[in-house]
Amino acid sequence: MFHSESIASMAKDLVKAQAGITGVAKDGNNPIFRSKYITLDSILLAVRPVLSQYNIFLTQSVHDYSTTADGVITSVTVRTSLLHSSGEWIANEVTVPVNPAVDRNGKVQAVDAHRIGSSITYGRRYSLSALLGIGEDDDDGNTASGYQNQSQAPQQPLKQPQAPQPAQSKPAPPPMPKAKTALELFNEQVDRLYGKEASKSDRKGIHSAIAGDVAVTPESLKHVAECLAECKTQAEADDLIVEHMKAMEEA
Repeated sequence: MFHSESIASMAKDLVKAQAGITGVAKDGNNPIFRSKYITLDSILLAVRPVLSQYNIFLTQSVHDYSTTADGVITSVTVRTSLLHSSGEWIANEVTVPVNPAVDRNGKVQAVDAHRIGSSITYGRRYSLSALLGIGEDDDDGNTASGYQNQSQAPQQPLKQPQAPQPAQSKPAPPPMPKAKTALELFNEQVDRLYGKEASKSDRKGIHSAIAGDVAVTPESLKHVAECLAECKTQAEADDLIVEHMKAMEEA
């Protein structure tokens, strides 16, 4: 967090403002996981009147961005600042990746203004929530009872008796670790982000939302696993899925 040399005057009004910020509604809907989340509009609607009441002005802007060698934007840094009538201020920054869209055949598309705008909105939402201490927990209900764990490893076959080895023979080298299949990589990422209780239907929904309306293949499973691997939290994965769905609807 960044701040002016002193925030003594501002701190008093911040305490009062934070106490007055209540009832931030989860008005966003995630159709894949049947869950609600807090949108940027909902946060602004709740905090702006309270901040103004205590002489605090809110401003948000794109502070920086990164690009590839070809000039394609890969991430944006959003800064949220609170300015007090005393001249004191506090601010923080969030850097958000700009993920490319994927068509129905799993082909990566060029980054467009819509994708960049979505990342900016995401950064504004989380930087403002962090600065004001607003919770961003998204409950998608995947821990409901009755869900079957789809990521359980297959049972190992019984070991066959080994023929006796000659007394002077060297011990056999340990077997090389078996490479994970595309399905195992996919389930591993789903388990990490949504828990092993995620149902089979939810796993299919994740695949369809990111890979598009295509048949499940090792290539499509690997592609979805790689997309999910870039997400650090469940909330990031939810937003990624919603953005892919929006991109497919607009295609």
